Amino acid sequence: MRAHRRSGGGGSERLILGTALLVPLGVVLLALTQLPATGLASPSLLTSEAGIDITAKRPVSSNPAPPPTLEPPTATPKPTTTSVPASATATPQKGGTYVVQPGDELKHIAADHNVSIWKLIAANDIPNPDSLKVGQELRIPSE
Repeated sequence: MRAHRRSGGGGSERLILGTALLVPLGVVLLALTQLPATGLASPSLLTSEAGIDITAKRPVSSNPAPPPTLEPPTATPKPTTTSVPASATATPQKGGTYVVQPGDELKHIAADHNVSIWKLIAANDIPNPDSLKVGQELRIPSE
C-alpha cells in the first residue's frame, strides 16, 4: 500500500508566490504608463523635464600661452668675437712648454698637444696628475 501525501494548501502557496512576483511588475508598469513619452529610445526626455541638462559642452578656450617647448624659436643673438689670450689656447704642437690655466686637466693638455698623458707625466715628474697648479709650466715631450 502506498501512502498518499497530501500537501495542505499547495494551491494557496502557489497563489501567494505568484502574487508576490507579479505585484512589483504591475507597479513598475503602472509607473511607466504615468510618465509621458518614456522609453528606451528617448531617455533624454526624462532629464530635460526634470531640469537636468546633461549635454556635453566644451570649455571656452582661453588661448593660454603654449608651453615653453612648443613656443616658436626666438632669434639667438650672434656671439661677439672676443680676443683670447694666446696663453689660454693650446696649440697642438709637439715639444715646447705649456703654462697651466684655470680649469686645465692633464688629460686635456695631453690631448691638445697630441701626446700621451703618460709621457707628459714622465717628462714633468708629476706624482699626482690631479695636483696641477695654475701657472705651472709643463714641458711637452716631442715624442
